Amino acid sequence: MEAIAILEKAKAGGLYDALISQLNKDFLRAGLSEQFDELIKPEALARSLQATLYDQILSDFETYLTLLYTIDVSEAKIKALPPMEVHELTGVVSALILERELLKISFKNKP
Repeated sequence: MEAIAILEKAKAGGLYDALISQLNKDFLRAGLSEQFDELIKPEALARSLQATLYDQILSDFETYLTLLYTIDVSEAKIKALPPMEVHELTGVVSALILERELLKISFKNKP
């Protein structure tokens, strides 16, 4: 699923704010100072997340890996990705990150 579709799904389910909060918490835990405003629109959040990942891959790959580990993105899914350009990779990885974060908050918010 594409990043924007995941964000729209979160918004429709009333979990968008919780998703941003979880994303911000995990970014801090991974040692990244990037924080996303809770008023950010889904399209802007997807672009911002992708840009942040792009910067991390190019400037501090170790922190990028720490972020994936902190969020608990499936290592098998990452390893199964075909070779691609960095900008394409960041689009796919952002969707995997948002998918995992949405899953986490869905479990937390179950009645």
